[in-house]
Amino acid sequence: MSERELMTEEDIFVFGIEIVHNQLIDAGWDILSIDLYADRSTHPQLVACKDGETGHFVIRTAIHPDRGRIEGQEVFEHQVRHAAEHGASCYFASVSIANSEGKTEEEMAIPVKGVAYHVAFDGLVKMELPPVIPAN
Repeated sequence: MSERELMTEEDIFVFGIEIVHNQLIDAGWDILSIDLYADRSTHPQLVACKDGETGHFVIRTAIHPDRGRIEGQEVFEHQVRHAAEHGASCYFASVSIANSEGKTEEEMAIPVKGVAYHVAFDGLVKMELPPVIPAN
C-alpha cells in the first residue's frame, strides 16, 4: 500500500457514528440529535425515537480486528442512568472497520482516508443495569 493520509481517532469515531446513523434511519428511527463532540463518557452520540420509544445510542468504533468497546463499567452505568433520567432506553453499537484495500490482516488494520471499508456492525445491544434486590 502506498503512503496516504491516515484517519485520526476522531475520524474513526465519526465514521462509526455515520454508519450507525444510516442503520437507524434504515430501521425507521427518527434522529433527534447527533453530537460528535459530546463527552463520550457521559453523553450518547445519537438520540432517536421510534414507535414512542426514545433511544440514547452509545457508539464506539475500532479498526480491524478490534471492536468498539465502552471504556469500563462506570461509563456503562453512567450512560444507562443518563438515558433513564431522560425517559430513554440506552443502546450500544460496536463497530469495526477494515481497510478493504488491505491484502493482509496488518494492511486491513491501516485506517487510510478515502478508501472503501468493510464494516462489522452486529446491531444494537440494549444496555440495562441489573435490578436492585432489596436487602431483607
